Amino acid sequence: MLSAPRFLQEKTMQTAQEKIYTFNTVVTGRCNTACSYCHFYATRDRKSVAYDISDKLFEIYMEFIKRWSEKVEGITSYRFSGGDPMVLGDRLFNLSNTAYQKTGIKPFMLTAGKRLSRKWVTAAQEASIGHVFVSIENPILPDPTAPDPNKVINAIKSFTSEKMPIVPGVCVVPRSAYKHLPEICDWFYYHIGLIPLICEVNYAPYESPSDRELEDLSRAIEVVLAKYFDKTPLNLFSSVVPEYAYGGIDPYLCDLSLDNHHGLTLDKIDEKIDEMLAHIESVNYPRLACNNKDCDWQEFCTNTKWYWQGDGRNEPEVKLRDYCRHKKAISGAFYRTLIDSSYIDGTGLISPNHSTWTPRAIL
Repeated sequence: MLSAPRFLQEKTMQTAQEKIYTFNTVVTGRCNTACSYCHFYATRDRKSVAYDISDKLFEIYMEFIKRWSEKVEGITSYRFSGGDPMVLGDRLFNLSNTAYQKTGIKPFMLTAGKRLSRKWVTAAQEASIGHVFVSIENPILPDPTAPDPNKVINAIKSFTSEKMPIVPGVCVVPRSAYKHLPEICDWFYYHIGLIPLICEVNYAPYESPSDRELEDLSRAIEVVLAKYFDKTPLNLFSSVVPEYAYGGIDPYLCDLSLDNHHGLTLDKIDEKIDEMLAHIESVNYPRLACNNKDCDWQEFCTNTKWYWQGDGRNEPEVKLRDYCRHKKAISGAFYRTLIDSSYIDGTGLISPNHSTWTPRAIL
């Protein structure tokens, strides 16, 4: 069993409300997997974005990150994503070295891990990559087009080290697997002593859960909290309940896309920083207009992740309704488990003092 890497331990001990700004730098539109729920290709044609970032745009982005870190109070970090950065081969290491020399900050990387190998990790250790987050399928209902979670978890266990931490990034749990959340968490904790960020299927592939699936989710979260709350950091559905995640850090994520949708240029970076900083809260978390003053969780819904307010396939009224349903089910589970077992969450689904179950072992 692995202990939490030092960089993860340190992040859980930051001062409350310290801000961290992470820039999602898309270095390629190519990918060697075809996950059915992928949000990147949900609104893009794979062929039309099957190209890599230009050296010129990369130079602009690194200069932007450098100046942001110098100008804006808080923690600045950035990651290489896509697509899958590993398809860049050796150019990925060249980009990471260039980025570190420019910014003084090591990038980290998001990958599906299909090309993880001893040779790749050795090369990455010699380059300037800080750490690697590997998206990994849930072991109960894995997407058949995604890398095998058993192979990925074995690669993580084999290759991770303090010098080059390789840890699970995001584990997507579809609504049909909400009831299996305890088994999923057990599997991760058994193998690596950690539970990764758990999130729902969202963006355009999103589908509304049934009342039964939300009840399953609420009950499952109670089981997970009771078992793991005092053992390991938990980040469960943070797009719905960010107030329970990130160890007191106030996170902001901004995309730096292949098409430079922010319109960044070398001669106007300072002006763009001022512009983005002025609207940072609404870039990914726009205001939510909710007049339900009687809701126990209303004060935590002033801003919500943008895709909960419509995603191009699902209408805003559908997504906002489902956001509210998820919020009540998840928050109610936290409150019942940690504060008051008799609490009724307002969904009309869960009654107080209901029984939970013992998940089956899949280890």
